[in-house]
Amino acid sequence: MRAQAAAFSERLEQFSQVNDDEVYQLSLDLLRLVWSEGRPRPGASDAAQEIVQRVRAVPAGRRAHLAVLLGLLAETAGDGDQELRRRIRDGLPRFVELLGTLRRDEPLGAALVYFLAHFPEDAARILPAARNAALDPDDFARLERCLASFDPSAPFIGRAWPSPIRWTLTGAERDRERQWLATLSPEAAVAFWEKDTRTLLAYMGGKAASAIATGQVTSEAPRETEPETASVPAAQASSLFDGFAVVIRCPSCKGELARDGASVVCARCAVDYMTDHGYLDLSSEAFGAGDQIAGNSPLYLSRYEPLLRPAFLRINGSNWNGAVSVADEDRYLLEHARPEGGPLLDLGAGTGRWTRLLTQRFGGDRVIAFDLASAMVGRLREVVPDALTMRGPARSLPFADGSLGAVNCWNTIQSIDDPEVTISEIGRCLHRGGTFTMLTYRPSADPLYRYFQQRHEECLGVTSFPQKEMSEALSSAGMAIVDEYTPGTFLIVTAVREGN
Repeated sequence: MRAQAAAFSERLEQFSQVNDDEVYQLSLDLLRLVWSEGRPRPGASDAAQEIVQRVRAVPAGRRAHLAVLLGLLAETAGDGDQELRRRIRDGLPRFVELLGTLRRDEPLGAALVYFLAHFPEDAARILPAARNAALDPDDFARLERCLASFDPSAPFIGRAWPSPIRWTLTGAERDRERQWLATLSPEAAVAFWEKDTRTLLAYMGGKAASAIATGQVTSEAPRETEPETASVPAAQASSLFDGFAVVIRCPSCKGELARDGASVVCARCAVDYMTDHGYLDLSSEAFGAGDQIAGNSPLYLSRYEPLLRPAFLRINGSNWNGAVSVADEDRYLLEHARPEGGPLLDLGAGTGRWTRLLTQRFGGDRVIAFDLASAMVGRLREVVPDALTMRGPARSLPFADGSLGAVNCWNTIQSIDDPEVTISEIGRCLHRGGTFTMLTYRPSADPLYRYFQQRHEECLGVTSFPQKEMSEALSSAGMAIVDEYTPGTFLIVTAVREGN
């Protein structure tokens, strides 16, 4: 313990003296001395006290690193670490004072709000100083929300991430919100509130970690609007089916399907599949099921592209400074998606942003839009009216072996149950020479950033994939990687189906 304390003191002294390009690596050395495998190590309490005592002597540009480190220790301190939390909390006045020294868009602001957000019992001390500080408005809104207490008479649930001030609801949306909240038990409402808080902390920590690693603070302005929609008669779903009947199979018995008026029927087992919502529903689930986002997807649709998706890419893809733009995604997809020997399946098509791009390139008669969430599929029919829209699970694709010319799975595979099963299904359905294009994420190699990325994954029920594991999964499914693009923690891949 004494050797560890001495090593920490020595590193902390060096931290004030090293060149700027060595600061972040040294801050990770400090982290490893006091924190490991998601928990504070023995001696962390003394180290935290030393940071508090010496923070004013540290050069101003390096205080953000220490604020993030203390925030991480406060967040991961268990019930047996009350002394650690007490010593950190004793230092709050020094960090609250730092709010008055902020300049806009410097890493210290993001670091301080992450650190201070762990002390709701001190909201009365923190918020007045934060309100008068040069903080990014989104950062202040997140801080204020994390310091707030749950009010069962006025719960505002599921409308916090990535920033509470981005959620301005219309009257109709508020009515829908109240209807949804009325379905929750008091325990479920509290659980949702606490999950919102954890999600915000993960996002705030990721932003702060990125800021101290790069010296840059991201702009969080919305980046693009939702795709325009068109009004399409629901009856067109059954007629669009005709162009793809040869590749579609019954999910129950794998028999061929045929159109019977406005219905689609299995010739073998006689199951009648619905088209009356404007799409072909092969899900065997009730309408409204499969909506994964807080059980309340309709409120998210108009905000997905401008707000939610960019935030997801920031934290999961380490895309805080916009290294991968929408134009970059478009360009990659158009360069690599090549349907050979059959139609192109856009798997997990969501709100249709990339399905529309693909239909513009290849034509609606060659593209199938596919998702499980009924709210998303309903949106797809409006965004890509000239493509067949289908609803069903990814783990059992309703297509014949070798019948698809290409599959695209863009920002989706990390959200699918049993991703390896889904990849195997994709390989089964692809024609020899057909392409599989995919955007997903890999774990960060940075232990600090990886903690926040993983916490975010846990909150949203998603995962990231080590490159080697993904390569093995694709190989097992009969596909060979021909292109791999890995900026930040993105994993963007093109694979080609091999064999017969």
